[in-house]
Order: sequence, then C-alpha cells, then structure tokens
Amino acid sequence: MRFPDLVILLLYLSGVLLVGIFITHRKKQSVEEFFTANRSMNWFTMGLSVMVTAFSAVNFTGFSGEVFSHGLYVMLSLPVFVLVAIPVNKIIIPHFYKQNYSTAYEYLERRFDKKVRILAAVLFLVWRTFWGATILYIPTKILNLVTGWSIPVIIFIVGVSVMFYTTYGGIRAVMITDAIQFFVLFFGLIVGIVSMSGMVEGGLGEIFRLGARSGLTRPFYPFDASIFSFDPTIRISFWSCTLGTFVAFLARYSSDQMVVQRYFTARSEKDARRGFWLNVVSAIVSLTILAVLGFLIFTHANLNHTLGKFDKPLVYFVNFIKDLPVGVSGLMIAGLIAATMSSIDSGSNSCTRAWIADIFEPLTGKKIDLKSTRLFSILFGFIIVVMSLYVGKLGSIFEIANKIVNGFGSPLLALFLLGKFTPKVPAKVVLYGGIIGAIFSAFTSLFVKNLALHYYAVVNLAGTILIILLIYCVGKIQSYFQKY
Repeated sequence: MRFPDLVILLLYLSGVLLVGIFITHRKKQSVEEFFTANRSMNWFTMGLSVMVTAFSAVNFTGFSGEVFSHGLYVMLSLPVFVLVAIPVNKIIIPHFYKQNYSTAYEYLERRFDKKVRILAAVLFLVWRTFWGATILYIPTKILNLVTGWSIPVIIFIVGVSVMFYTTYGGIRAVMITDAIQFFVLFFGLIVGIVSMSGMVEGGLGEIFRLGARSGLTRPFYPFDASIFSFDPTIRISFWSCTLGTFVAFLARYSSDQMVVQRYFTARSEKDARRGFWLNVVSAIVSLTILAVLGFLIFTHANLNHTLGKFDKPLVYFVNFIKDLPVGVSGLMIAGLIAATMSSIDSGSNSCTRAWIADIFEPLTGKKIDLKSTRLFSILFGFIIVVMSLYVGKLGSIFEIANKIVNGFGSPLLALFLLGKFTPKVPAKVVLYGGIIGAIFSAFTSLFVKNLALHYYAVVNLAGTILIILLIYCVGKIQSYFQKY
C-alpha cells in the first residue's frame, strides 16, 4: 500500500475512534442509553444506520463481483426493497414502536412463552455472529492482498477499533459513526468510479459498451428468457430472486434484532418510518453504484488482459484497487472498511442486547448494570474476531451471504409469522418445531447443492413452518384418538 493511501486509511480509523470517544464523554451512560439512545435519534441518522448495518463488505465485493462474473441478474432484487418496505412501514414498525418492547423477541414471549423467546435469541446470536465473522474476514483478505500484512493482524486492528467505540459509546456512537461511514463509503465509490472512467478513452459510455458486448448487461440486453424459468436449480431467476430476496429482507427488517433495535432508538414512530424509507432509497442507489463498479472492474481486467486468469472475482477487485491513482485507492479501501465496521458494531451491540434482555436476565432474574453490559459487548466482539479467522473456508463471498446468512434468518421469521397468523398453535409446539426447523435450515444451507442461491431462505422458511404445523397436527390427531 502506498504511503498516501495508508495515511487516508489511518485518518479514517482515527476519526471514527475520536467520534466514539466524543460521544461517550458527551452523554451520561446508562443501560437504556447504551441500547436505545433514550429513543432520541432523528430519522436521518436512523435511516442511514439501518442501511449501512445491512450494507457490508459482502455487498461491496459480492454485488460488484456478481455483475463482473455473471451480468446484471442480481439487479432483479432491487425492486424487492420497495415491496418489503410496504408491510414493514405499515405493520412491523408501528407494532414494535407502540408496544415498547425491549427487544424484537420480547414479542415472542408475550405471544408464546419465555422458552420461545430464548430460542429466538439463540438463533439470532448464531446468525449474527456468523454474519459478523464473514464481513470482518472479507476486507481483511483484500487488505492482505493489497498490503501483504497478515490476516490475523488486520482482523485484530479492525476488530479492536470497532470494539472500542461500540463498548464505550453504545448504540448512539454506533449509529452516528454508521452515518459517517455511509458518506465515507459513498464518497469512496463515487471517486473510484469517476477516476477509473477518466482513465478509459470514451469514459463511462465506453465502459458500458464494452460490458454490453461481453454480455454483462444480460438478462436485460440481450434479453434472457430463462430468467422466467421455474427451474429451482437456475442460479438466479426472476422467481428465485424476487421470492428469496423478499423472504430474506422480511427476515432482516422484522425479526433481526440488529435492525429492529434501530426502530427503538427513533424519537417517534413517524421518524422510524421516514428513516426506513431513507434506508430503502439509499440502499437501491448504493447497490446500483456497485453494479457500475462491476463494469469498471471488468473493463480494467479487459484492458490489462487478465480476464480469465483468476478464478475468484475478489482478485480482480484487488487488482482494480491497486491500479487506481494515489489517494483514490486509499478512499476505496476506507469505504470497504467503513462498510465492514458499520455492520460489526451493530452486530456486537445487538448481540449484547439480545443476550442480556432475552437470555441472561430471564434465566437469572438479575438486572445487568452498565459495567457488565460493556463486558458482554467486549465478549461478543471477541467471538466475532475469532470466528472470522476461519470463515474463509466456507466458500465464495456471495455463496456465504446467501446460503448461510440468509438461511439462518428464515427460522426466526417463521416464529414471528406463526405468532401472527396461527393463534391456536401452542408455545411447546413452536419451541420443539423451531429447534428442529433450525437444524433443518442449517443442514439445507450447508449441504444441499445446486439450489438457486436465493431459494435457500425460502426453503428454510417453508421447512420450519411446515415442521411446526406438522407437529401441531400430529398432536391434535393423538389427542383426538386418546378421547376415543
């Protein structure tokens, strides 16, 4: 890494830490402040925080890598943001905000019982620790290829930086730094695109023309009729992308404590709903920019005669960053790190909240003070750091995101849907069925091959619901025969 690029990266890391320190000393801390910011966050900060919480290094490299390798098929998922936003704004946010829950899973205790709430919290902790480890590994792998620094050292630097302001600043520091990280991310992408466009004769227009001639504009041009096929083994189709993304997004925005916790920080229900729409708009714009980045990476590889020389899109991404002008490369790396930190800090804080409110306090009957809360926050940060050292063995970036992360969110969504639409299913059935459904989902995500990437979330959701309903029906049949 060139010295000016290193300076930019260090300035970014230092700035984030200083913001965390400033917020810590500015606000008097309490457990409630640590987790909800005393419900005082405005819609703008909340909306950007929701967006960058879910927008991680997986999106940064995985989305552009998909376009680079397969074309614009992945863009079929963007309209789903709007489809999901309708029930989230009209039903989910008003429900959570008006009930004044401490966590998303408190609803499950009120609807079923304490054991179901604990099960949901455990599923969430497994889901988001895997997620945190995945998104921490990706940028460290890139920095390793760019700088030659060892992966454990990079993981330690980034992980400790996040743990510092997350542990001492709480959710307020997390959300404000999230907003800052959004602009670092966005600015880095724009500067990188403008810079690369200026290096190609004919500019952005020529980049798109080259991509179109090479098939990168498929399935839109030339039109690929196979996107409407019902074959579940096609990698991405209109049906798998729409249905699978809808399930994954609904799980994220309705049953994921990492996101739902943002609703609890808003000053009012109106602010929460406005913030969510800002999340939708900013996510669509950012992912569109990442699609453009995929075209630029393809053009760079084509001009340098490296197309086909490497198996993984990540290598082309690294080579693209290396060849950007001095300073621009540093901004791109800072944007990548920003995308990573914004997700890890949220994951650590929300895991701590779920552990304390949904598991530790209900089981022990003890109230946790601020000091213990911070210790648990450090613990979860440490778990994510350790797991990230091994997550690279699980497969490619895009496969990890869709098969494991989206898959584990589905059992959680199943519990919420059953709570809402099946008033007669008892808590004991949901508990046992939820456990079996989670095992089924883990098996499907890890071992079922040749299924369309987005269908894993759908299969895991349907499987969990069917397992619970089957147990319920078997129980009813047994009760019927026992009477006679």
